[in-house]
Amino acid sequence: MAWRKVARFDALRDGGVTGVEVEGVPVALFRMGEAVHATHGICTHALAFLKDGYVEDGTIECPLHQGVFDIRTGRALCAPLTKDLATYAARVEAGEVFVDLELSSVQRNLAPDVSEGTEEVAAVALPPLVIVGAGQAAAAAIRAARAAGLAAPIHLVGDEAHLPYERPPLSKDALAGTFGLASATRLPAEDAATLDVALHLGVRAEAVDPDARTVTLSGGTVLAYGALLLATGGSARRLAVPGADLPGVHHLRTIEDAQAIAASLATAGRVAVVGGGFIGLELASAARARGAEVVVLEREDELMARLLPPALGAVFRRVAEKAGVTVRRGVGVEAIAQDGRGLALATTLGPVEADVVLVGVGLVPETALAEAAGCAVDGGIVVDAAGRTSVPDIFAAGDCALHHAPIRGHRRRLESWQNAEEQGAAAGRAIAGEVVSPSAKAPWFWTDQFGLNIQMVGTPGAADAVVVSGADGTVGAVYRTLDPETGRVTAVIAFDDPAAIRAGRAELAAETPFDPAAHGARPVDVAEDTPEEDDMSASPDVQFAKTYVWPEEGLSVIPDWVYTDDAIYQREVERIFHGRTWNFVALECEVENPGDFIRSNVGPTPVVVARAEDGTIHAFENRCAHRAAEFCRDLSGNAREFVCPYHQWSYDLKGNLVGVPFRRGVDGKGGMPKDFKPADHGLRQLNVTTHRGVVFASYVDDMESFPDYLGPEVLREFEATFDGRKLKLLGHYRHSLPGNWKLYHENLKDPYHATLLHTFLVTFGLLVAGNKSLMLADPSGRHGVMASAKSDATVSEDKKKEMRAYKEGMTLEEPRFMNFIDEFDSPWSVTMATIWPNLIVQREMNTLGIRHIVPTGPNEFIMKWTMFGFEGDDEEMTRHRLRQGNLMGPAGFLGLEDNEAIKFVQDGMIGVPGGEHLVQLDPQVEAGTSDTLISEAAIRAMYRHWRDAMGIA
Repeated sequence: MAWRKVARFDALRDGGVTGVEVEGVPVALFRMGEAVHATHGICTHALAFLKDGYVEDGTIECPLHQGVFDIRTGRALCAPLTKDLATYAARVEAGEVFVDLELSSVQRNLAPDVSEGTEEVAAVALPPLVIVGAGQAAAAAIRAARAAGLAAPIHLVGDEAHLPYERPPLSKDALAGTFGLASATRLPAEDAATLDVALHLGVRAEAVDPDARTVTLSGGTVLAYGALLLATGGSARRLAVPGADLPGVHHLRTIEDAQAIAASLATAGRVAVVGGGFIGLELASAARARGAEVVVLEREDELMARLLPPALGAVFRRVAEKAGVTVRRGVGVEAIAQDGRGLALATTLGPVEADVVLVGVGLVPETALAEAAGCAVDGGIVVDAAGRTSVPDIFAAGDCALHHAPIRGHRRRLESWQNAEEQGAAAGRAIAGEVVSPSAKAPWFWTDQFGLNIQMVGTPGAADAVVVSGADGTVGAVYRTLDPETGRVTAVIAFDDPAAIRAGRAELAAETPFDPAAHGARPVDVAEDTPEEDDMSASPDVQFAKTYVWPEEGLSVIPDWVYTDDAIYQREVERIFHGRTWNFVALECEVENPGDFIRSNVGPTPVVVARAEDGTIHAFENRCAHRAAEFCRDLSGNAREFVCPYHQWSYDLKGNLVGVPFRRGVDGKGGMPKDFKPADHGLRQLNVTTHRGVVFASYVDDMESFPDYLGPEVLREFEATFDGRKLKLLGHYRHSLPGNWKLYHENLKDPYHATLLHTFLVTFGLLVAGNKSLMLADPSGRHGVMASAKSDATVSEDKKKEMRAYKEGMTLEEPRFMNFIDEFDSPWSVTMATIWPNLIVQREMNTLGIRHIVPTGPNEFIMKWTMFGFEGDDEEMTRHRLRQGNLMGPAGFLGLEDNEAIKFVQDGMIGVPGGEHLVQLDPQVEAGTSDTLISEAAIRAMYRHWRDAMGIA
């Protein structure tokens, strides 16, 4: 027996839990009145620390998945726990708590008195804090960490040769000739020495090893860390056009960039600024101050369209135009070239001549190190209020990091002086051991342009209303953006009026609607900038119907925008894939046993299909209900539960929420609201049905049955393939096609091409004009079956002339390849069924497969192929199916030709846009079933249904 003194009794909170370490073993101590109980400190389920759990009525609830243990016995009391917790003998003597790891709690009465001299104290060197990125956030972190008592060594790594400096002056004072680096430096050399900071400047951090806790520098130096702060900032977004690297084309991010721009402006007569955001306008202001002719080229319809409502963007535009700047909106830069007079910009609105081109099109956050280290990244490094990333002991702050809380509904990076200062300081304090609370300060930003100091507090939204007090666009003008639903202030923008910003903070905190009249404010009039023909009051559906009008020729002509327009694609996702349809998601044999799961898709939406313990099959969105992380990363497998990798929320095999880490908070603080109900926050679960071993899902709860969805004729062909025998999985293919997803449906409703394109089909008689054949369309037009009976008849000479794909004399080296074993209750040897909207069922003689369409945009889709047979197949039959499988697949004798044809069609529409397709074959059948291969009637039927679903007249 070995008793160890582990804590003072009066340091333990009555009714609470305290974590200690005893001989390397984590131990949880529970004070219950005058008694102390001890258990192992880690949950037996998912390795969470119980010191962060919730104590109630003699039990400890795990903070990760809410498993409950009895404190006295360690007994596991509920799911998902399956193993009891180890307990240890604990006793209190002379105000001290002692624990013996060799005794269980029930053996306590056998323990002897505590021996003296058992205390052990080990002195260890503090591991260093390493900061990568030597900017403003890094300087703020260093000062805050030292002020909070951090005694560990600090290493500062920066790829610039300069000490940390702030960047706002680079687009202001540095271009006006009034900039001094010393005034912008945030950590002078003497302060670095006083704060005991080891400097590694002019070198780059090449790699982070979170397991070894090391950072490798470009010179080969390896720094160990106890905590790592990534303050890597970002780089200026480069203009991705030919000529963007020519002399005279400048991007702004560093001191050297600013010096080069200042030197160019000293002699430039004509300046083109690409980008109409704050940086672009500050560059334009600096150029005008030097006397240059300036043109601003903005891609969007208004300046700062990604940041401000159009009415405010128009205010900034008018200020620039009043200062003599030419502003061109809705223009894209396509190339830059040198000519005899300087630089020539090719734009979508014509040529622009300039001596200097200044580019201000945003920042690319530097997140590569964070991603390589395993940190969660979503357009920026994901952090909490203390700057912690998803990887233990790695923090992030500044331009590379997201703000810790959603702003106007989503997480974003705040590229501002204030944010760099606050995030850096918060991370520094947290690294030093302080508890950091979320900041309640509203975002604050300033800009200097055209003689005005303009400050903004809050976060405007693109759809916000705008009111103004004072003269529009002049000194003293104060703009407020208002939430269109609540009328509350979302941001205040003041022109040379700092007092309005101070008052604006209180306005942002007010919970009542803003009264413009009480503040002498009036709506900002932007009528002059809105085309008269736009009906802004029309509903989205009305506007859509006005924009997309089907050609007068009717179903025989299909416009290109059906295949290439992004708005059409987004509406398809909403109205078709998420609408009243049954979408294929899996074969039952892919989720055969309880716990089996497979990742799938409904349209572009990722879903998980899983078989629960009771044998039922479920489909739910692969998106955590907490922070939207895609929680399932494996393509398939077997699991008891799904755990989100971000915050470890866990879900059962039906998609129900079963675990929320720290749901009760810690020590009675934090956690979810008391009325939080896990049952209300499960995954988005889809309606699921199965038919003959095939699994379908729908976003619509009251869908008709699957047989009714197919209709009797298509159902008969479906059930001829899925005839009741148990399916057996043979394997998968997966590839992407550069075409619109509907082209694949067309391809398999187009027997016309089959007799012309596919050498194999026509040469070996699988699908030949004159064969017994059918192009079936169900009454709705959405489903179809192309069918043909294999023929051994000789192809006539006149048909050979029409079918260039026919190859006289072509023979097979492997005759068994064409063997057809008649195993189906069907007159057809070949059927290709198109089940709207995402399923192709292929039966080419005896090879069987599913083709699953997953659209990723208007111009591309992924095709997932699943090849299968039946449980009763013998080895030779399985080999036969696989042998004939060479007909299909991404590089199959037939599949490859179809894939290329689809690419060629999409290329033609993208390369020469604005055209139309002809689908006029077989005019005797307007739309529907045809008994000839030379027909496009099934395609016309499909688009009749598509137009109804999309609301296109």
